[in-house]
Amino acid sequence: MTDLRRSILDLFARSPFKPLTEHSQKVKLTVLKMDDAVKAYVSGDQAAVNALYSEISALEHEADTVKNNIRIQLPSTLLLPVDRTDILTFLKQQDDVANSAEMVAQMLTLRPVSMTPPVKEVILKLEVAVTTTVDEHVEAVSKIVDLLDSSFSKKRVNEVQEIISKVDSQKHTVDVIRQEAMKIIYDNEKDLGPVGVYHLIELVKEMSWVAGHAENSSDRLRLITARR
Repeated sequence: MTDLRRSILDLFARSPFKPLTEHSQKVKLTVLKMDDAVKAYVSGDQAAVNALYSEISALEHEADTVKNNIRIQLPSTLLLPVDRTDILTFLKQQDDVANSAEMVAQMLTLRPVSMTPPVKEVILKLEVAVTTTVDEHVEAVSKIVDLLDSSFSKKRVNEVQEIISKVDSQKHTVDVIRQEAMKIIYDNEKDLGPVGVYHLIELVKEMSWVAGHAENSSDRLRLITARR
């Protein structure tokens, strides 16, 4: 009887939902440090950029550790109120936010670029839009535990869906600013030089991917709540 009871309890192992919110917070910290690194880069403080890159790499590793622990907690026998595959897909996209943030920081260490004021301005503008997108995503994730506790009540589901809609809207803003940034960078090619243009274009693309992964993860969260 004891073995049977233990087997049944094993099926209801510790919920992965709280660790998912913990992972989202680790991801957010990584992005906030990326924000600091981008600002330092634009201001020409390469020493600060290099130091921040080390911090960002450490935070990304911490996010990976939380991610791996969540995966361990999700054996195929675990009974969950949502599909296991949806959770793992959601988790991968959320983890990719931190991966892209680390990649942005790495790119900042590779080549300092002396930028004109319009280029500086638009890169900082893009950075604000990217971090705002991640903030909205993390806000949606923070509602997961409440959603579970309410047995996916319609009110709670609607709250999450509304936040996810904000993520979509903010990601669209990122896309618009990305195009604006590319145009301004090319318009300043004379001052930036061909290599500088290439480096900044690639940087802008990777910054946009930080927001893109946040949107993809939120989309999976939308699917999870919509299936209830």
